[in-house]
Amino acid sequence: MLTDDAAEQAVLRILVADGSAFQRRLTTETLRSAGRVQIDYAENVEQCLMALSYCEPDVLIADWDIDDGAGLTLVKRIRAGDAGAAFRKLAIIMVATRNSANDVQRARNVGIDEFVLRPFSTQTMLKRIGEVRAKRRDFVESTRYVGPCRRRRAPPETYDGPRRRLFDSNDKQADAPDVQIRKGLARMYCERIGVLLRALTPGDAAALRDLGLTCGQLSALAGDMKDRLLMSATSSLFNYIKGVGADAPLNVDVVQAHLDSIVQLAELPNYQVEIRQTVTQQLTVMVTKKLRQAGQAA
Repeated sequence: MLTDDAAEQAVLRILVADGSAFQRRLTTETLRSAGRVQIDYAENVEQCLMALSYCEPDVLIADWDIDDGAGLTLVKRIRAGDAGAAFRKLAIIMVATRNSANDVQRARNVGIDEFVLRPFSTQTMLKRIGEVRAKRRDFVESTRYVGPCRRRRAPPETYDGPRRRLFDSNDKQADAPDVQIRKGLARMYCERIGVLLRALTPGDAAALRDLGLTCGQLSALAGDMKDRLLMSATSSLFNYIKGVGADAPLNVDVVQAHLDSIVQLAELPNYQVEIRQTVTQQLTVMVTKKLRQAGQAA
């Protein structure tokens, strides 16, 4: 839950700064679960800095790779007051496809509040938004650092690593335990694919074979679940990687879009048919556009 009891009926204002139209739409579907939310967008750094004054968001969700990797610069400029003094203490969540300890530390050092790794689940994003709103840390201003205090202790209940209990939901409309277990496995496969993708270099046939094998296992799992939409997304990913082969570089945006969509489909209960269909449709549009651009470039 994103708001406390006193502010339960208030509209939560969120600004999403991301250069990818697909990722902006996917984040929107995630945030719809938050209840009363007003979402605005920015496609680059300068647009984001200008948008802050008229959107007046409660939270900024900024992509690391906006403007070819200028996400950290965006945070620095906000903390420096380039968007106005009123926004220097704005709650900022950084979204990234990288998760090394050094990258997380770099993001913390420029003044982010929270860090979310792609592909993220609805639960993870909503939890991070809840944390930046309910547990604001003291704001530090010094010659070497400007931003929320980096000293914090994380009690056990805030752990957000791999979960072992996949069916402890109190939601009576949630999927059956066996379905939730399989969806948990789907998320684990996505994490594995993300790791393999980040380590992949062009021409590495063995690594590509491992990537294709994991994608095939994910596709087989979706088939076992008889989840038509999840089957569509995983089969699309498997066919894309198989079709490109080892001799040509994979389009990272296409693969990442698949992973994000698969995680969302695995996170959303089957009864939320309309939202799940929207995620799948957006994936199809995005992949078609990317492949058409690649064909024209060739």
